[in-house]
Amino acid sequence: MLIEDAKEKIKQLENYIETVENYSPETMEQEAVFLYVLLESVTKVTAELNKRGYRIGNRKLNTVDVSSIIKSKPVDKIHEMAKRRFTRNKKAVAGKWF
Repeated sequence: MLIEDAKEKIKQLENYIETVENYSPETMEQEAVFLYVLLESVTKVTAELNKRGYRIGNRKLNTVDVSSIIKSKPVDKIHEMAKRRFTRNKKAVAGKWF
């Protein structure tokens, strides 16, 4: 790896850390995208949101609900990060089966 590439990667990681540490989710949707950035698993995010008592109407959330939130139009930087990771992870999983 070139030193310039390493320095750029460090800047990206520092920006990521700052963004995540300074984010305060205020809604269930923000909580979902924030958890996805941290966990990178729709299943784990769904379980955590249900454990925290979030509901849609009277029912617990499912993975389709969480995926829909992540895939929706990004409203902030964390949501953009979550959507990019979701797309990347989906492509990686699809590549393993074909």
